[in-house]
Amino acid sequence: MDKYSADALRFLMLSSPVLAGEDFALIDKDVSDVARKLSMIWNVYDFFTMYASVDGFDSNQAISVSKLENPLDIWLVSKVYVLRNQITAGMEEYNIPGALSEVLAFIDDLSNWFVRRSRRRFWKSEDDNDKNAAYSTLYYVLVYLAKILAPFTPFLAEELYQKMTGAGVDSSMVESVHLLDWPEAGEINLEVLDKMARTREIITEGLALRMQRSESEDQIKVRQPLAKFVYKGESLGEFYEKIIADEVNVKAVENGDETWLDKTLTPELQAEGFVRELIRFVQAARKKAGLEVADRIKLSLNIEVEPEWQETLKNEVLAVELVKDGNFAYDEIVKVNGENVTISLEKAA
Repeated sequence: MDKYSADALRFLMLSSPVLAGEDFALIDKDVSDVARKLSMIWNVYDFFTMYASVDGFDSNQAISVSKLENPLDIWLVSKVYVLRNQITAGMEEYNIPGALSEVLAFIDDLSNWFVRRSRRRFWKSEDDNDKNAAYSTLYYVLVYLAKILAPFTPFLAEELYQKMTGAGVDSSMVESVHLLDWPEAGEINLEVLDKMARTREIITEGLALRMQRSESEDQIKVRQPLAKFVYKGESLGEFYEKIIADEVNVKAVENGDETWLDKTLTPELQAEGFVRELIRFVQAARKKAGLEVADRIKLSLNIEVEPEWQETLKNEVLAVELVKDGNFAYDEIVKVNGENVTISLEKAA
């Protein structure tokens, strides 16, 4: 417990065959795996508080979940309600391992799907309704998650609840998560859940096609945009097709009779691929320079960036200034698609 926390061991034991009277071998690595997955909650919390602090998000002014419009927000809220119902059903049947069977998968969805897909919504400098909805959704789900995890990971749940709702945060909340009633589930949007699940399946198919190559073909890098991806079946609609286009990294997505991917590389696509690789190196340089995720920067390169890609580059790396052959605090020479590029950057005032 000193090494991995009481909550990790508790969760593992509650999820194990021990509760059914069966044998169970307690392995250090299993506790470590649970601890690592539970710690993803704190990664999400850190992400939320970092941007919420910068933007001055006030939970007392949060948008009601019943008024959310972005399908990604509706999906996450529906997912946490589904998780609550599964935990409730398992507990009522005295099946605690069954109650907890989807908890870690939900935490992964929260971190590696919702937060990852919503990053640009939090990055936006303008304070619009969609940005506020993203904050409101993440705030609501983190508090709700603390409530439904309380019986199983009491220390994590209490700390999360206090950090999200404690002194000076939300005066309307009860002082401890362990003094609350079991939460009710709101409306579950099955259509959004089904479409998002199908979207993620299609993305898996598209990425598999990107990896396929004949002996005469070079491997196409993930950051290299491609022209077109066609998925089989009925149309999912513009919102979900934009997600597919972004994840598979293609310019256009359509539905059709068969699934296929156009791998033809035009000069325009190659130029965009170069910029995408450049963005990756600049992001790495930011990290090496010790900058925080939300820090704005001044950026200099020793190459000319095509005018149509300058704003994309600046937005992705949070650059307020882009110059050629400047001299800032941190310098690095990298090789981007075989070309030497000098990156120079520093935190903007």
